[in-house]
Amino acid sequence: MGSGVHTKKEISKLKQELLKAHKGIETLVRIKSDFVSIISHELRTPLTSIKESVSLVLDGVAGPLNENQKEFLSISKNNIDRLTKIITDILDFSKLESGRVIMHKRKADINGLIKELYSAVKPGIERKNLGFEIDLSEKMTAAWFDPERISQALNNLVSNAVKFNKEKGKIKISSGMERLDGREFVKVMVEDTGIGISKDEMRGLFKHFNPLDSGLTRVSSGVGLGLAISKHIIALHGGDIWVESEKEIGSRFIFTLPVYKKDDEFNFLLDEAIERAKQNDMSLALIVFGIRKPHERNEKMLAQAEDILQSIVRGPEDKVVRYKKGDFIAIIAGTGKSGAMKIIDRFRDKAAVPLNFGLAFYPEEKDKSKLAEKAEKDLKREKNSI
Repeated sequence: MGSGVHTKKEISKLKQELLKAHKGIETLVRIKSDFVSIISHELRTPLTSIKESVSLVLDGVAGPLNENQKEFLSISKNNIDRLTKIITDILDFSKLESGRVIMHKRKADINGLIKELYSAVKPGIERKNLGFEIDLSEKMTAAWFDPERISQALNNLVSNAVKFNKEKGKIKISSGMERLDGREFVKVMVEDTGIGISKDEMRGLFKHFNPLDSGLTRVSSGVGLGLAISKHIIALHGGDIWVESEKEIGSRFIFTLPVYKKDDEFNFLLDEAIERAKQNDMSLALIVFGIRKPHERNEKMLAQAEDILQSIVRGPEDKVVRYKKGDFIAIIAGTGKSGAMKIIDRFRDKAAVPLNFGLAFYPEEKDKSKLAEKAEKDLKREKNSI
């Protein structure tokens, strides 16, 4: 052992120990996440009841109120909302950290999302007499993202820009395109003229429980999870987020998202399906269809086959997608071998298209690339023809 040379037995033992340790960590993360979920639920339920009661009293259901009573009850209602938001943030962060959040990505327009955001932050902007500007590029490409989650991430950034801005300051949201490492991304920037962030503060900025402080008084009313949540959301989309800032001058938060490409859609959908299958402890079938003889590729034939396949899938989460420049059509279905064969039989009954098919299954094959590779290899078998 001391010589640095390990026998096969020793290597096997080390692998087993590492596997055991990894499973132990996964168990601890799951226990922590479950605990947070239970506690959050137990806190949120009575808070909802309290808020409803306070709202009814404010509406005069229990009798008339004087101005002092209305003021105190309004303060209580605002603090209930604040506490509910904190609990929601803690629950969200716990789910994101443990990988228990499924992103419902689709082809979407980031400019449209930015326009919708203004109404959500308008009250805070007007209250602080802030200037607000939107500068959206007309040359934007659609991106592949979960609109609800990206809206959450963007809202966190804009809310911070409002919260940490100066009286009569300015906020600007802009969009554009960026090319990084040979890939195209959409880029969103949120700029403010607020308190700024020092280099020391930047180091832990996207870590959890990290509320920002101004030099004189703490102006954050949260628990410092907004930026950590935004970072997790952007990372789960294959994007990046960073900040550029100068103390007392202002800050610019920037994030990127991969642009939508038809060839990428297959990988995105397969990632989602594998994650869903993993979380629900279920099987997943990848069925790949292709022309028997590649040199006879016929777009009209493939389009016809795609339409038929779209009409025969029945599961709410089942997807039909073209990939590899449209040469292959894949069905990603939450089913096992018998269910996959039923899909193929339904296609065979309807189609007069000379296609071959290939099959691969999760969890028999856990790696995404190997799953697709196995299905494509299976497609070449002579007996797998329609």
